[in-house]
Parts: sequence; structure tokens; C-alpha cells
Amino acid sequence: MKATPSLERCWPGIRAEALQAVATVFERDCGQQEQSLARASQLLDLLHAQGFRSREVKEWLAETGLGAAWNAALDGGRPRSVAPYLAPLLAGRTADVLSGSGTLTSALARTADVDAYERVGAYPTEPAVQTRPLDALWDMGTGVYDTALFATVLHHEPDPALLVERVLITLRPTRLAVVENCLSDTVSNEFHDFMDAFFNLCLNDFAVDCPGEHRTIEGWLDFLGQYGDARLVHQLKDVTGIPFPYEIFVVDLGPGDEE
Repeated sequence: MKATPSLERCWPGIRAEALQAVATVFERDCGQQEQSLARASQLLDLLHAQGFRSREVKEWLAETGLGAAWNAALDGGRPRSVAPYLAPLLAGRTADVLSGSGTLTSALARTADVDAYERVGAYPTEPAVQTRPLDALWDMGTGVYDTALFATVLHHEPDPALLVERVLITLRPTRLAVVENCLSDTVSNEFHDFMDAFFNLCLNDFAVDCPGEHRTIEGWLDFLGQYGDARLVHQLKDVTGIPFPYEIFVVDLGPGDEE
């Protein structure tokens, strides 16, 4: 991280965006009401100097307790922030495509019929729910799932259209539900990439790509609109453990849209 010229050029802007956003997570979600800004500044400076995979940064997160507190917020608080808004949008039986840790699937399953699918070996820890290999999804056939859910998934895919189109051709759902973190005037692509790398390479060690497939709200509506009637349903500004908003989209598929 510290050796890349492109990062050095972008670093002042990334730090300016990240400082208050990370401090807000520390104060709101990690019990750091009095030291949130100072702690956020320390973390960012360590990441800039040492890199995402640095032992020093991981030790700092452990010694301060912020690593455990942030993961607890992500595992427990984030699903509780999102599930009440997302669950009512899941029509019929739902396939949670690339379900990650399974914590959101678990929260959704309290009120919705949801099955989790993930790539084998993507996550080093046991998921929170029974999770099937993604390859098993391609054998399910049509008519099994009414909704396909992509929860903060598509921006991690080098070719998100390839994944969406395979789901549509194989499963023929009637609805897509998509959760994303969108670019805006106050949230840049560089900040998103920085936080993706921090979450996946430093706070945890997940085999998840960070190809930077972020889009604005309008960009996601254009992308999703090629598959059906796409609309933005919710903007969630305060998602526990997350330093930027979540947006929830649905795409209703008319006759022939899933071809």
C-alpha cells in the first residue's frame, strides 16, 4: 500500500474522507466516545505507513480493542441495521448469492425464507448460517427461488454482469434485491477501495476481490435497469460498523426479462 504512487497522489483526499467517517464508527459503534477522532487518526496514519497486512496495524487493533469491537459491530449491528428494511423486499424464497459471513442471512431468516450460497474457501471462519457452495446454486434449476439477493456483492465482482446474468439464466427469479455502497459527492471511489481493502485484508483476512466496481446511485440504476424495472427503495445513512451509507435496490423482472 505505502509504495504505490497512485495511493500517494490520492492519500490526502482519502484521509480527509476517512477521518471523520472512521471516527463516527468508533464513537457510535465501538465505545470510543472520548477518543474517536484521535484513534481514527492513529489508525489511518498506521495504515498509510505500514500497509493493510502489517502486523503492527493488526496488533494495534488488538491492543486497543477496536478490532474486536468493529467486528462485533459488523457481525451483530450491521445485520440489525439492514434486515428490517431488506426483508420485506424479498418476495417468496430467496437465494442469498455470495452470503459472506452469513450474519445478514441469519437476521433475514427470522422473517424471510432465505438460503445462503458462497464460494468455497472465501471466508476463513464458520458462517453464521448453513451455507451451500455457490456451484450448487447452478444445479437448482428454475422455479426454486423467487428472489436473488446480492448484498454488497456486485462491487466486488470483476464482471458483475456475468454473475447477475448467470443467476437470471439459471434460476429465473422474479426479483433481484441489491444492497450497495454508492459513490456520491462525499464518498469517492478511492475511499471505497481503501475501506474494502481495510475490511478484507486488515480487519479480517477474506479471499474477496476489491476490483473497484463502485457506481453512483444513477450508475447502479442504469446497470440494473438492463435486466428489468429497477428502482432505489431505501438509503440507509447509519449502518452499524459501516463508514458510508447503504442503498437498497430492487429489480422486478417482467415476462422474458430473465432470458
